[in-house]
Amino acid sequence: MAKQVKGIQTVCHRNMWGQWTFSFEGRFLCGLQFAGAEDSAIVPSSVKACAYAAAEQDSALKGAAVKTYRTAVQELNLYLAGKLQEFSVPIQIPGTDFQIQVFEAVRNIPYGKTWTYKQVAEAIGHPKAERAVGNALHNNPLQVIIPCHRVVTSRGKIGGYALGTDLKRRLLCMEGAIQNELDLE
Repeated sequence: MAKQVKGIQTVCHRNMWGQWTFSFEGRFLCGLQFAGAEDSAIVPSSVKACAYAAAEQDSALKGAAVKTYRTAVQELNLYLAGKLQEFSVPIQIPGTDFQIQVFEAVRNIPYGKTWTYKQVAEAIGHPKAERAVGNALHNNPLQVIIPCHRVVTSRGKIGGYALGTDLKRRLLCMEGAIQNELDLE
């Protein structure tokens, strides 16, 4: 099911991890949000839960968003299966200048590695802005693609995560940044 609001087209996709909502502005992915798998009102799509499943045909998407949607679904599925480390889907990052600086810095964190909030703050030239970095990451419009799950506390603990610390641990384990889900307690 797709919908269009003020030039933004939105479509939902379900895979083995749960429900994802993609938002597009033209040919750019400008939003990716995870709703999880707990919502019993979510009806599974016809997409099979595997890394090579194609995006559903959704005739409600128009123009260049169709191709970007197919690429985004393919890359997300490959990433979640541990077969892709870097996204190439064209993105547009909405936010304030500060948020965009934070998001761009976080995109530079290598797959399988973590940085602290302080390291991110230092990378953008605001070494005392750790809390502001955390607030920006809490509002990440492109979850997973902007890998804010790779940011941990200065003590090496998992810290917060807008989608919950269980998902953050799961993503870090999948990437090999931590050895098991009990690390970073």
